[in-house]
Amino acid sequence: MTEGKPADDSVGTMAFWRVGLFALIFAALQWGWSVQQDSALFRLWVEDLNVRAAVVLIAAVQPESGAAAAGPRVQAPGGGINVLQGCDGAELLWLMTAAFAVAPLAWRWRLGGWLAGLLLVWLLNVTRITALFFAWRSDPHWFDWLHNYIGPIVLVALLALYFQWIMHRAPVAEPEPDIGYR
Repeated sequence: MTEGKPADDSVGTMAFWRVGLFALIFAALQWGWSVQQDSALFRLWVEDLNVRAAVVLIAAVQPESGAAAAGPRVQAPGGGINVLQGCDGAELLWLMTAAFAVAPLAWRWRLGGWLAGLLLVWLLNVTRITALFFAWRSDPHWFDWLHNYIGPIVLVALLALYFQWIMHRAPVAEPEPDIGYR
């Protein structure tokens, strides 16, 4: 018998299954989204909820920009941006959804955290699109860095911090009762 490790490593086994289930849920959501390219759901998320909201924010910050929503594009004199699938922020939704699906939380915390996370993801994505619009107009090289490296890292880090915050605030989940057989 070795010291420090119990004979039954149920905690490690459970963590392994959670990671696997997380990856499976994330992959399924990502695949499902990839086939939604021209669907009403895609247009709702990209065009209505993100591009139009970003245009409102852009107009609030710089009314003279002349920014307007045109489908998945933010158009303006002097240059605009296109919001394409893969750059639409949906991956953040899938990361959050998969994390809350496998988290050891009571259903109220799981649902509440997920719903508040939807709002957070939307706000982060609208802010990202707005920042990319201004970056493209001021310095296309800076846009590339912001779009390809800085933005994704910052968004995933902020989402991870939010998830960790929920996990620390939530009460400890009740252990499942031992029913005496395995």
